Amino acid sequence: MAGRIMAGPARPASADATTPTTPGPSDLLENKLEQLNSLLWCFYGAGDGWFQDAGEAHRENLLWIASDLAREAVALFQETSTVR
Repeated sequence: MAGRIMAGPARPASADATTPTTPGPSDLLENKLEQLNSLLWCFYGAGDGWFQDAGEAHRENLLWIASDLAREAVALFQETSTVR
């Protein structure tokens, strides 16, 4: 099975560049959505029931993380839609 490609930290644009490029809102949005997708896959997609076995406090914290990621993705989407 092929591994998933996930967005990583910013890297220099070329071998001659000395500082990393700053990711734009669309890059950050892509990162947030990929993180959210992976997190939600762990909750539901794996189907092994560990989410239910984690306990109420852990489930609440994981859902809090998912909520924060979704809220950040919405803000980034709004930022990218105003740039167009």
